[in-house]
Parts: sequence; C-alpha cells; structure tokens
Amino acid sequence: MSDSSGDANIADSDKNDADSDSSSDNIVCTKLTVAENILAYIQKRELDRVVEDIKCDSSLLESVMANYVIAKKIISNLSWQEKFLCKHVCSMWHSAVVALQKEQLEPADFVVNDLPVTVSKINSVFKKSTNFYTEPLAVLTFANMLGFSATNDCGSITPNPCSPACQNVHCLLDVVQHNVCMPKVCMLTVKATYLTFMPLSPSITYEHVFTQQMIVQNNPFISGIYIPTIPDVEFNVINIKSVANMQNDFFDVVHKIAQDRIFKGVVVYVTESFLLESVEDIVFLNYFKDVQPNVPYALGGCIVEDTMFEKDNIDLIVENINKGVDFVSENLVTIAMFTVPHNSNVCNFDVYSLIVESSDWTKAKIRKTIDEFAKKVPRFEHSVALKLSCVGRDQRHEVEQEYFRAAFPRTRLIGCYGNGELGVNHPAKPPLENMPSGVKRHRRDPGPQFGIMYSYSTVFVYMGWGKKFPPESI
Repeated sequence: MSDSSGDANIADSDKNDADSDSSSDNIVCTKLTVAENILAYIQKRELDRVVEDIKCDSSLLESVMANYVIAKKIISNLSWQEKFLCKHVCSMWHSAVVALQKEQLEPADFVVNDLPVTVSKINSVFKKSTNFYTEPLAVLTFANMLGFSATNDCGSITPNPCSPACQNVHCLLDVVQHNVCMPKVCMLTVKATYLTFMPLSPSITYEHVFTQQMIVQNNPFISGIYIPTIPDVEFNVINIKSVANMQNDFFDVVHKIAQDRIFKGVVVYVTESFLLESVEDIVFLNYFKDVQPNVPYALGGCIVEDTMFEKDNIDLIVENINKGVDFVSENLVTIAMFTVPHNSNVCNFDVYSLIVESSDWTKAKIRKTIDEFAKKVPRFEHSVALKLSCVGRDQRHEVEQEYFRAAFPRTRLIGCYGNGELGVNHPAKPPLENMPSGVKRHRRDPGPQFGIMYSYSTVFVYMGWGKKFPPESI
C-alpha cells in the first residue's frame, strides 16, 4: 500500500541526470530533477547560493514581513512547495501557512497537448486552470496510449522544464509530475485508449475539452485533476500485482484502514490481464461493504490498459524510452480510496456515485437519470467528478457530459472509456422490482454481475468538500 498523506511521503530525488551522448545519433531522454532549494529542504542540508542583494529599507521590510496579514497575503501566492520552506521561517509564518492550507482548497485541472508550430515542429504545451497553492492530496492523471510514453525536446515544451532549456528530450508524464506534485508521491496515472476531459468554461484549459471527434485523432494527450489536501481526508492507493497475495495486499490493508476510518469513495481500475484470469474474482470488492455494512460509500471504475502510482515508475518509463520499449507496470488492479476518521466532518467531504445503465439509452432517459441523481446530492463549494464509461455507448458520451455539466455547472469532469465498468449507486436507486413497467435493459447488456460490474454503461463519481449547499440553491 502507498500512502500520500504527510511530509513522510516526499521522497528524495536523484539529482544526477544522464547527459546527452554526443557520440550517439539518439538524444537521451532525461529525468527532471527537483529544484535545488526544495531538494535541500527535503535532505535537511544547507544550500549555499550566490545571490545579489536588493537594496531596500530594512525597517520597512521588517515591518512588512512581521505583519501577519501582509505576510499571509504574500505567502498565499506561493506554490505549495515554497510554502513548505516558509513554514520554517518563524512561528508567525508557520501559522500563516497552516491557515492557508485550510483556506486554499480549490481543485485545479491541467492538460498537456501537442500543438503544431510548423509542418515539421510540434510544441507540447502544459496548461493549468489555476496555480497549485496547497499541498496535493491526490493528483488523478489520465493519458492516452501515445501520451503515456510521449516525449519532446526540452525547448519544444511550454513552459520549458529546464531553465535554460537543455538539449535533451523529456517524458511528458515526467513533465506533468514535475509541474504538479514533485517531489510528493500522490499522482495516480491511468493509461487508456480514449479519454474524457471537460474543464470549467472560464478556464484557460477549456479550449482543450476532449470531444467525441478527438477520439479518432492520433495525438498524445494527458489531462488531470489536482485535489488539494483536505482536513481529515486521506488518500490511499493499493496496487495488486498477484491474485495469490490478495490477503496481504488487499484484505488486510482494507481491514486495517477500516479500524479508524470510513471509506467515502473508492475508485477501481482493472487491467485486462486480471479479467483474463477470472471475471468472478471482482467480487472481492464487496469487502468494502463487509467492513462498513451500515455506512454507504461511492464506488466507480473501469477496465483500462495500465496504471501507475509508485514513485519509481517515472524513472522506469524514462529508462524504457531510452531502450525503445514500452513500460508495463504489471498492476492487475489499482484501487484508490478516500477516507475520513470516524465521527469527523470537518470539511463536509463526501463522495457519491451514479451508474447510467445500458437501459438509459435515449437522451431522455440519460437526462432523467442524471437529474434524479442531482436532486439527491448536495452541492459543494469545491468539487470534481470522474466519468468512467463504456466506449460502446457511441455518441452518448458528449450527451452525458453536457447533462452532467448542466446539473453540476461548477464541477470539473475527467475520466476515460473502457470495455467494462464497475460501480455502485450512492445514493441507492429503487430496487429493480420497483422500477416502472416497460423498462428494459439494452439488448447487448448482460446486466450487472455480482452487483458491481456492468457493461455498456457510464459511472459518474462526484466528489465534493467545503461549504455544502442544497441542490435547489444552485
């Protein structure tokens, strides 16, 4: 199990990069390094740097920096990595940073997309909807097949990863990790053939909305959601690489977490390698209900090509790129879990999930299902949503996105398409026997298997925190 909470999860980074081999025709793909001041902080060592003194009124400077309101305002504009350094300046700055961590709780989205500059030159552009002001709780990243191992020249990536730009190429996933969450280990990456990405319309990233027409395009694409640290909320990830180790890797871990915490949301990514062994094995996910039988939780997931979470995976991707081979994590199942302590609701954090089944095939039924869900779910000051859908739902993908956006206009939406979906309805839907007469499943759909697995469906996972509002007030 990997746990992303706290400073303990900030790992050391190897500061030695491979240099470009001038005797070789191939440009070496190099791993990006942590900024030297952040690295020195992590390694708890002095950093000697040559700086040019700026002449200013020392008494004025002292008055400004000793004023809590002014210092807090200045610090609020810094990145979360720089805030780590500010915490150690003095007790007042420490208090300011702690206060900001409770106030700056807005999520963000980001995207890396290739934009043509000339016929022969392509720029890879990294964009983010807003700055990453607070230490990340989780970074949920989705990359298509080309994006997962895509590279570009340092000088052709905007903004340049190195300053000044080096002569080597960089893996675009490494660029994402470097810009978003380095050096913290909290980025869960999903590799899928088709993606969903729908930022908020005022955002700078909105022009990169991933549409149905873009599915057929053969360009690298990486997008993600940045979730800041939320008081009392923890993010844990389980990677299962062997069915034989299920007891240690899954059951024991879930049981231990359940002793002190409540599962609010569970997101599951299953690779085809696991399903080829036995579809029936998916029933192990019912163990979440066993450990908290009287507390509902959200669950969503789908079948994907691969996942990545461990801190060494980026290094391995870079190594494999230089060898000319694809990276494979060997993960069978990856489970992301959002939990809170028992009897705690400091930030009103909650997660809900909706299954749009194959019987919801017409636009009218899709809208009705989403609207009914929206009437039962509160709105939050901050929210994100995952859309995990069957690629076989054809032209309904954009319809579902638009209806969900209409119901949750302030919620960023991201996800991927697969060939099988996992989910539970939270809030629960009426039992099937109480459904209106005449409702039939789509003819291609075998129906839910074991109460968790579906096909030709879409699963939405809606996550919210901060101030809570009733649905009718939005």
